[in-house]
Amino acid sequence: MEKDNILIQDYKIYLSYEKKLSQNTILSYTQDLEEYAFFLKDLPIEKSSRENILDFIIYLHEKNNSNRSIARKLSSLKSFFIYLMKTERIEENPIDFIDSPQYLKKLPQYLTLQEVEAMINQENNSPSDIRDSCIIELLYSCGLRVSELCGLKTGDISFENRLVRVFGKGGKERIVPVGESAINLLKKYLPYRMEITHRKKNIDYLFISRLGKHISRISVWSIIKKRALIAGIKKEVTPHTLRHSFATHLISNGADLRSVQEMLGHSDISTTQIYTHVSSELLKETHEKYHPLEKE
Repeated sequence: MEKDNILIQDYKIYLSYEKKLSQNTILSYTQDLEEYAFFLKDLPIEKSSRENILDFIIYLHEKNNSNRSIARKLSSLKSFFIYLMKTERIEENPIDFIDSPQYLKKLPQYLTLQEVEAMINQENNSPSDIRDSCIIELLYSCGLRVSELCGLKTGDISFENRLVRVFGKGGKERIVPVGESAINLLKKYLPYRMEITHRKKNIDYLFISRLGKHISRISVWSIIKKRALIAGIKKEVTPHTLRHSFATHLISNGADLRSVQEMLGHSDISTTQIYTHVSSELLKETHEKYHPLEKE
C-alpha cells in the first residue's frame, strides 16, 4: 500500500504540472485510484491484471455504484495505466484488453423463465406458428445471435447428439448443445418446411418464409415483438434479449463462466463476465420476492 501511495502521489504531480488539470479533477482521479488500490488489498497496483480489473467492475456493481460512476472510475484507471506505461513502470497495460465500458451504461435485459415460456407456448395451430415457437426456443436454448439463427442450415443440427453447429462473428465455428424442448419443436417444424421446399432446389437454410425464402433478421425481430406483446411482457424484448436470458439463467444456476463464454462465442471472457452481476441481481430479486422476512 505504501508503494501504491508513492505511485499515486507521483501521478498527482504529473497531472498537475504536465497535464495541468484542475485540482477537482485530480482529486477525482486519485480517489478512484485509492479505491482500486484498497480493493486490491496486498497486491501492488502495478501488478494488476485484466482479471483484477474485471473483478473490480463486478465489485463496484455489487456496491450499487451507478453505471455512470463505474464508467468514470474505469476512465481514471485507464489514464493511470497509460501514465505507468509512459514512465516504464509496467510493460503491458492490463486495461488495454478490456473493451470500452459502453455496455455498462445499461446492464443486459433478460426475461424470466416464465416469460420465455409464455412467448413459446402460444397458439401453435398453423405451420408458421410452429416455426415461430421453434425460433424462440432455439434462440433461448442455444443463446444464438439473430444472424447466427438466420444462417443455420438443416445440416447444422445433429438430432442424435442434440448439438448445433453455429458460425459466429468472422465465420468462427462453434458447437452448442440443444435442449430437448428445442429438438422436439424442430421435429414438428421440419415436415412443414419440407412441404414448402419439396419443389424448390438449393434451399438448405433451416428457417424459411412462407414463400420458401431464407428468413430475414427483420422477420425474426417481428416474430419476437409479436410474441412478447401477446405474452403481455412489458419489457423491451429483442432476439438478443433471449441470448441475454440464456446466459443469465445458466450462470444463476451455477454454470461455469468459461463454458458459457464458449457457448456464446465470446472471444473475450470480459464480455461474458458481466452476466455474473446480472445473475446476482436475479438472485437478489428472488430473495426479496420469496424470503418470508422480506414479505413482512
